[in-house]
Amino acid sequence: MQAPDSQIAVTLYNLREFCKTESDLDRTLDKVCDIGYQAVQVSGVQLDPKIVKKQLDKHNLFCCATHEGQAALTADDLSPVIDKLQTLECDFTALGCPQAPYLNSYTMACELADKMMIAGEKLLEHGIRLGYHNHAGEFKKFRENNKTMLETFYLRTAKSGRQSVYAEIDVHWVTRGGGSPVRWIWNVNGRMPVVHFKDLVIWEGEPRICEVGEGNLDWPAIIKACQETNVRWYSIEQDIEWPGRDIFESIRISYNNLRALGVR
Repeated sequence: MQAPDSQIAVTLYNLREFCKTESDLDRTLDKVCDIGYQAVQVSGVQLDPKIVKKQLDKHNLFCCATHEGQAALTADDLSPVIDKLQTLECDFTALGCPQAPYLNSYTMACELADKMMIAGEKLLEHGIRLGYHNHAGEFKKFRENNKTMLETFYLRTAKSGRQSVYAEIDVHWVTRGGGSPVRWIWNVNGRMPVVHFKDLVIWEGEPRICEVGEGNLDWPAIIKACQETNVRWYSIEQDIEWPGRDIFESIRISYNNLRALGVR
């Protein structure tokens, strides 16, 4: 399937409770299309990739990315990942979340970077780019180099001489970790085909995920940085529902707010 002109995608992880069967997925994608989305990121969906692709085709939805687990991406045999991406006609996947020890140890963070470079090289042979999706835990600093885990990871993968590991920066989690979304978008300039968008607000004294444009993030500056660094896809991810609000209404609000900000 040819990619649409639109840059906005929605992550199916948001809607995972509504994608458990093929008929669930069918109804969910109807709602996604009604909002205006033309692309999705396939994560959190446990259905056979052939079934997912069948439903994507039925709804004329493009798959811009997937998330895969660490075990699958660092296995000796990457054929299951390759087969899935090829079935979905998708050329980008990312590690959604590493195992906890790799966030807390400098040595293990370097080990993860090395494993990801090996996997990235193998996937590139099949036209698939491998990325890394961050949370706030990557902003713990290591004593060994006085850098965060995320800095350590991207500096190490950049030294390989060939681009084999890409980025999928999550602007909410960067902010929650004490980083600057704009600075991080520029840090991975040329390495990020997909960015994750969700907003951040303080609610009842606690930081909370909310819809794009409904919180405190500087969206004009974030979008400008994405445009200037040629990020192709802005994937909306809302990990948890806003209290009292239907998740489909939330992804509608995020979509409409991005459109109002000039994103096509």
